[in-house]
Amino acid sequence: MSKSIRIPAPDPSDTSPAVTHVPGTSGPSRALVAGVALGAAALGLAACGPAGAGVAYVTSPAVSASSPSASAVAGGRYTKIVAMSGLQVSPPTTSATSEHLGLTWAQAATAFAATSAVQGSHAQAILGYGLVTLSGSTLPGGTSPLDRRGAWVGITWGGTTSCPAAAVPPAGSSTSRASYHQIFTAVVIYGQGGDGAIVYTSRGTPSCGGPQTGPTVTAAREVLSVPWQQTTQLHNGSVRVSYQAPSCATLFSTASSGNMGVGKYILTVEVTEPFDRASCPTTTHTTSIRLFPSPVPPGAPAVPSHTTLGHGPTGPVSVLQTGRIAGGP
Repeated sequence: MSKSIRIPAPDPSDTSPAVTHVPGTSGPSRALVAGVALGAAALGLAACGPAGAGVAYVTSPAVSASSPSASAVAGGRYTKIVAMSGLQVSPPTTSATSEHLGLTWAQAATAFAATSAVQGSHAQAILGYGLVTLSGSTLPGGTSPLDRRGAWVGITWGGTTSCPAAAVPPAGSSTSRASYHQIFTAVVIYGQGGDGAIVYTSRGTPSCGGPQTGPTVTAAREVLSVPWQQTTQLHNGSVRVSYQAPSCATLFSTASSGNMGVGKYILTVEVTEPFDRASCPTTTHTTSIRLFPSPVPPGAPAVPSHTTLGHGPTGPVSVLQTGRIAGGP
């Protein structure tokens, strides 16, 4: 049974380091510094054209960007520029604001950990508020361009994956390291109140080997435990329940925990829904939940004539398995 947890637009006055180049784009640096009316002799350059007509332009050095790391976030914000293929996150203007887009860091962490795309074990996870620029990828329908847009950005990478024996490179193989490129999964929550989010997966080598894949961009989906109502009596170890969810929701899992001898069980129904689900009308769904095997295994206690069903917690469900999410205030 899954464990449930309760865990502004870019500022016009932004003075954070200028981005001089975004992967996949071309053109002059934003941080172009003109040395106007400087003499060629003063710059140590040969004069070009008539005397006094030359204007020398000096571009600032490119702002260095690095791969995601635990040191890239602190106090609820990005403190250095990180880059993953065509996605780049820059530090925001100020660290004074404890809430962005109507979400605190803890609330953004709840949404990040409940995103279906980060399900499973990960060695590292970070979260902070930053300015996002995305290039070279097609955005899901309805998503506005991301060009230094303020967003909560959670990133995961690493972890343990079970791979078929044939897919594991031989020990000492040169291909095991030379051609390997880490894949990063980023959840970008850009909507007010967390109502809009995408998942960006960087280009890299699959954990079990093979040719590089990505990058990919998809609409993010959140895992939620929803209320249910029993609609049938216990039959062959199962009951049928109904639940209310948006029409665009997908059943993620059902779970039961309890004691067959006592006849008491806790049931949960979990679905995935788009972060921006306001346009999806709520509809009634039904599903079956198995309480115990049927027929009852030999030696198992007799099934009580009356079974009591309880309701598990509702709300966002954490599917991210990691030691901790770095970057909190």
